[in-house]
Amino acid sequence: MVETFFAVVIGFVIGAAAGALSAFVGWNKSGEPFDTRKFVSGLVTGIITGLVFVVGLASSITDAVDQTALVLIYITIFVGIVGVDNLRTGVSQSITKSRDNNEQKAEAK
Repeated sequence: MVETFFAVVIGFVIGAAAGALSAFVGWNKSGEPFDTRKFVSGLVTGIITGLVFVVGLASSITDAVDQTALVLIYITIFVGIVGVDNLRTGVSQSITKSRDNNEQKAEAK
């Protein structure tokens, strides 16, 4: 139904959109001033994850029997990308907090 190149392009677009949405929601939730570096990091994570998902699901995308199945695959990819970006953010924050706690303990000694 969908050519492989077209599927990769769609993965790139879905990845960029999901990464941008995830970065925007994270920034909006944080209350911090806008940081371009964090936004670009969300975009890059989304694009890479989108391409990985599309490559992994290439056979499902190309063999989708109708438009509904294709839309469901794209929605699954989109939600997966947002989840991966949130996971990346959470792990990054955990590492930062752990490092800060270790530095505070070292300064207290």
